[in-house]
Amino acid sequence: MTHHQLLLSAHRRFNQVLSGLALSVDIHPFLSTVISSVEEFLPGSKVSILTLNRETNTLHCGVKNNLPDFYNDAIEGVEIGENVGSCGAAAYLKKAVIVENINTHQNWQPYLALTQKADLHACWSVPFCDAHNNVMGTFAIYHHEPKAPSETEREIVNVAALITSVAMEKRELEAKLRYSATHDELTGLFNRTYLNNMGDSFISLCLRKNLNCSILFIDLNNFKHVNDKFGHDNGDTLLSQIAGVIKQQTRSSDIAARFGGDEFIIVMENTNGRDGETVAKRIQNAILDSVSSDILALGFGVSIGVAMINNEQQSLNKLINIADQAMYHAKRNHLGVYCKH
Repeated sequence: MTHHQLLLSAHRRFNQVLSGLALSVDIHPFLSTVISSVEEFLPGSKVSILTLNRETNTLHCGVKNNLPDFYNDAIEGVEIGENVGSCGAAAYLKKAVIVENINTHQNWQPYLALTQKADLHACWSVPFCDAHNNVMGTFAIYHHEPKAPSETEREIVNVAALITSVAMEKRELEAKLRYSATHDELTGLFNRTYLNNMGDSFISLCLRKNLNCSILFIDLNNFKHVNDKFGHDNGDTLLSQIAGVIKQQTRSSDIAARFGGDEFIIVMENTNGRDGETVAKRIQNAILDSVSSDILALGFGVSIGVAMINNEQQSLNKLINIADQAMYHAKRNHLGVYCKH
């Protein structure tokens, strides 16, 4: 097969692979196909796809490959840097790093014992980026002998890296869309849609298993004064801060949601009959402790109403209404927390 025919075949294969990506929920089969396709077009090669954790600047195995397990284990979590192998350098420099001979290249000297054991002697690495040119990871080709890439091989690697970036960006976008569908953008708590969808299921489960359950309705007193005095940006910051307190004071099994404006709902399973009231008082104190004296001086406060499930068939909306009434009772009577039994 001539270089032109090889390149044409590779492009046709990649087009076929891309056509299936739109319908794929899991990108791992897609990436596995990319790996097998490149290794077929470049006999003797071993492909590695690493993803970049931008918070730690470390590389991680993106999908199972045909390199030795001990090698993958050794490079897992390696921190990127200008002189870190081929992939670490490519991710750091945001450009291809082609090492024709691992044994003599300065980037690989600290890893020679590992590469000799794995019988790896060349590594061509290309970073793949998102639409904003942020590095998402690296696409690398290893060889068992020192080798420089031909123009055709460079093209195949570049195209493979490009379609890998498409797949990875698709996954990130879908994850963001799933998060946005269930979470409040400002506070990061669950949104009202998620609360409505999951709250009734949660309560039904508690009823079936004869478990205690509480609904906490949290309202911020005089929050409007905060917006009027310090501006809406500072008001938003306060809401985010309070949401952080709520997250800290609740369990992963609880449903903590922003109900709207300065109102929050928590759906929680009780381990004993007074858990809801206990948690409500703890949250109230934690919120007040986190707020500055300037805000407290405006009359800012927290009122929480607690409704408890009983043996009757009850819906989420009914329990929220009961908790809402309890909250207003707490607010009118300056109780802070009121539990309606």
